[in-house]
Amino acid sequence: MGKDHSATQIKSTNPLFYGFMLLSFFFGAGNLIFPPMLGMNSGSNFTPAVLGFITTAIALPMLTLIAIAKSGGGILSLGRRVHPVFAYIFAILIYLSIGAMYGIPRAANVGYEMGFRHFINLPEGLSLTLYVVVFFSICYFLASRSGRLVDVIGKFLTPILLITIALLCGLAFINLTPSDHMAAEQFRDNPLSAGIIEGYFTLDALAGLAFGTVLANAIISESGSGHNKAANDEHVVKVMIQSSLIAGLFLGAIYFGLAWIGIGMYRPEGYENGAVLLSMAATQLMGSAGNLAFGMIVILACLTTCIGLINACSSFANQIFPKISYARYVLIFTVMGAIFSNLGLEKILATAVPIMVFLYPISIALVLLSLMDRLIANRPMTYILGVGTATLLAFNDMLANIVSGTLPWQSLVDKLPLAELGLGWIVPTLVMALIGFLIKRTDEAKL
Repeated sequence: MGKDHSATQIKSTNPLFYGFMLLSFFFGAGNLIFPPMLGMNSGSNFTPAVLGFITTAIALPMLTLIAIAKSGGGILSLGRRVHPVFAYIFAILIYLSIGAMYGIPRAANVGYEMGFRHFINLPEGLSLTLYVVVFFSICYFLASRSGRLVDVIGKFLTPILLITIALLCGLAFINLTPSDHMAAEQFRDNPLSAGIIEGYFTLDALAGLAFGTVLANAIISESGSGHNKAANDEHVVKVMIQSSLIAGLFLGAIYFGLAWIGIGMYRPEGYENGAVLLSMAATQLMGSAGNLAFGMIVILACLTTCIGLINACSSFANQIFPKISYARYVLIFTVMGAIFSNLGLEKILATAVPIMVFLYPISIALVLLSLMDRLIANRPMTYILGVGTATLLAFNDMLANIVSGTLPWQSLVDKLPLAELGLGWIVPTLVMALIGFLIKRTDEAKL
């Protein structure tokens, strides 16, 4: 059997390099705050809670990257498998959630909680306002230029942040004793599903929908693709899988270490949030000087994260609404991020719940069906009924989180399989996707 010479034109690409590139993409400073709180709250149910967290915080984002690589056209390409209108609405909601509505203000507030508030002695309200003004002024100045400065800082900053976290985790393993206290209420009966829900809040599965296109383009550019499109696509998927495994391995080790810090820092009265817990752990384990250095690194990491998100959101908005300039979008997303940041970390985390409850089931359904696209490509009703059902039930769950009372039909929804775990959308989505698969496409013979 002869060789496909067009495929040999593909240069070898190093999955380790792209693995660390993915790691820098996904590990924003916001990812610091959830594992410590999960570790502390899970108590004696530590292991299943961490496994659940890893499922949605690591495994799901990696599957998302592979789905994006296979689609060849990014988030809009995935969405069009359901409907063109759905594609645009879904993409806009994804970019708003990873951007100005949640991702940007969350990252900015983590920098405030873990750094600025400890360095500047001012009243709380004034301190936060001053920080937001300075922080987002720098974001606007650098994001509007979209040059190499942030890229260079990020390449140096991410390894420094990871080394510092590794040092902190190492000191925690040596000096902290894990508490065997009773788990908090949400981790008591179903710690695995509670961990799965907690993993939603890293935003990584949603961010993967945006980052996947960036990584795929980088691999294509570096590989020097030949004329055989099938071979090129196969190469991109292969490198994406390998780099995802590398990034996932490192993320798993980091999350486990941070969760260990949480269970080792347990106190009955709890902590305001994960940023406060980790800041106190840094002071206890590294001293005030160590905490100062850690806080500064986190602030810089938050800065580069926010600049990257403002850049991504502005580029996407300019792509679909080009009448407004990129620079104007940078200003819009910067101002929106600053306004939401003034709410404070606690309110930002609380308001994120309805957003995550709505977007994650839709994203999971779309990604998992897309991974089987070769099987179901000629049966579009699989996407329409499957993702449509996930959307309907996710919308119901979002309403249930927003309204104070019980929805009139909620008793019926609560009878669905896995509803008690907060995953009632899964079985109906699978059933409706299967029904959609059995409906043959009327114009199949023309394809």
